[in-house]
Amino acid sequence: MAAVLAYGPDAVLSHRSAAAHWGIGSASYKFDVTTPQSKRSRKTIRAHTARLHPEERTTHDGIPITSVARTVLDLAAQLSKESLTRLVEEADRKERFDLRALDRAMARRPRAPGTVRLRAVLAAYRGTPDTRSKLERDFRALVQRAGLPEPQFNVVVAGLTVDVWWPQWRLVVELDGEPYHDNPSAFETDRIRDATLQKHDIRVLRVTGDRMDNAPGAVVDDVLALRRL
Repeated sequence: MAAVLAYGPDAVLSHRSAAAHWGIGSASYKFDVTTPQSKRSRKTIRAHTARLHPEERTTHDGIPITSVARTVLDLAAQLSKESLTRLVEEADRKERFDLRALDRAMARRPRAPGTVRLRAVLAAYRGTPDTRSKLERDFRALVQRAGLPEPQFNVVVAGLTVDVWWPQWRLVVELDGEPYHDNPSAFETDRIRDATLQKHDIRVLRVTGDRMDNAPGAVVDDVLALRRL
């Protein structure tokens, strides 16, 4: 708080200091502070200059601070791909990760340093786009053949972007492509996502492309068995 107050009423804790305060990263020996006007750094404070969107600033434990989404975007320029992946996964584990907010932050600053690296991390986090699209088309066709109600695709539920959502049944279906499914980091993230949804009284069914090809009837049976009426 002293570091923030030293830079005026519009200053916020940011970058590594913000990540540490949110509990998703480690701090450096200097405090990071962001202000809308350019100011000099000090011996123990590293000053950054940026005009933040209202969504990108908040208060945590009484301290003005960049949002988790803005913090991740700021650090994308400083961290390696591996460290950035760990940052995103830790934010998810702590239930602080908001993919939509991060997408909006990137849309506001499409040329921000590190954006290409961050998009690569999020592509792996979401799953391969081409694989997801094919799986979604196949699953939609399966739903239609079975005469099931049309679900919602790629929507946010409990702060997470999910593949398939039946709100009337409180049922999420996640479509797992093989390259993504075989990634150990993605496998761990899947477990965390499932636990988050289950805490919100939402059932989760994971379906692979192989299962849709080889046992489509069993997939439909699972959907019907897990629905909440």
